[in-house]
Amino acid sequence: MLLAVTGAVLLWALLVRVTDVPAYLLPSPASVWQAAWGDRALLGMHLLATLRIAVAGFAAGALLGVAVAVVLGLSGTLRRAVEPLLIASQAIPPVIFAPILIAALGFGALPKILVVTLGAFFPVAISASAAMRDADRYLVDLMVSMGASRLTVLRRVRLPGSVPAIVAGTKVAASYVVFSAIIAEWMGSSIGLGVYLQRSQASYQMDQLFAAVGVIAVLGVLLFWLSTLIGELALARPRSAHIRKTSHQ
Repeated sequence: MLLAVTGAVLLWALLVRVTDVPAYLLPSPASVWQAAWGDRALLGMHLLATLRIAVAGFAAGALLGVAVAVVLGLSGTLRRAVEPLLIASQAIPPVIFAPILIAALGFGALPKILVVTLGAFFPVAISASAAMRDADRYLVDLMVSMGASRLTVLRRVRLPGSVPAIVAGTKVAASYVVFSAIIAEWMGSSIGLGVYLQRSQASYQMDQLFAAVGVIAVLGVLLFWLSTLIGELALARPRSAHIRKTSHQ
């Protein structure tokens, strides 16, 4: 990945030098870096504001998605009624609700966090619900034949078996949350990377705008890596438990 980024930056620098494109259209990597470093205090303040919204919304959306999937896993009738609605709702971008939420709740952090929560909720809920529905039929039937309740089957079979799908859903959600936070800030905010982008564009400070885009890209990658790390830890626990159980047999 580092080689790809380095190659892209070198190609960008070469393109600017060869074509002699005006800086107000395409600034050079050096000028973008200078703008980012010179404006690092202000850029950092906006970054922290967006990061708080993105992380809070991501955590709330992931937890809510798992909770809804668990509830649906307890009732086949409820799952068949609600799951198609969840899938259909994917056609509606959560950011469409941003102006509605901001109009109803004001310009504070809450409506922006709710927008990010919606963006993170659907991928996790759909992935987890589908995995619980498609749990190992042999194990489910075996536990039912032994008199296990739906809650026990969910706790012992469906939920553990859905962990890989939940991890995959959180990775997809991680790629949405920064975008959702930026859009929410565009709709109405006084701080955040979305506001920084708007102000840089309005003042034709293209070097600052490109610097903000670079920070947003790095933030998105970091959140994806964080969700991947948490997912690997979650997947490692069942594997280690299985190994311990096998070693004692």
